[in-house]
Amino acid sequence: MLINNAGRAFAYTHGAGADALAKASEEFATNYFAVLHLTERLLPLLQTQPEAAIVNVSSIVAFAPTAVLPSYSDSKAALHSYTQALRHTLAQTTAIKVFEVLLSLVNTAFSAEIGGTAHGIPAREVAEQLLAGIRQDEWEINVGQTAGFRELHRAAPVQAFAMLKPA
Repeated sequence: MLINNAGRAFAYTHGAGADALAKASEEFATNYFAVLHLTERLLPLLQTQPEAAIVNVSSIVAFAPTAVLPSYSDSKAALHSYTQALRHTLAQTTAIKVFEVLLSLVNTAFSAEIGGTAHGIPAREVAEQLLAGIRQDEWEINVGQTAGFRELHRAAPVQAFAMLKPA
């Protein structure tokens, strides 16, 4: 099993002096291109296994960007799209299962700058939901508030977008 869980995020907003290109380049290098590179490198080994899985760790912001994590949101949207394409591709030729775990805010050092310490779900809960989702063959494993947010985003995108605005 390959779990792509590396992440890089900068909290900023678009505007003059934001240095968005440099931040986006670094985030995409870690959150998207590194996943493609590592997955491609390990596919030959995974294909030799009787059972194998790839898990890409993504985010609720793959569906609706947040103003304070704009290019992080972009990178997770790209990862979501890649995960779907990889799943469809590998289903044609291999037994490799491709999962995506879609996180809401998690209480880790990574998310402390954006409120994860105070408002994030415990990492243990993420692990438990991930394992349950894999056991149940859920290709998209929604953790925390992700499932509810996705439904709200479909029904009322303006309200969903407002949920992601900084306080």
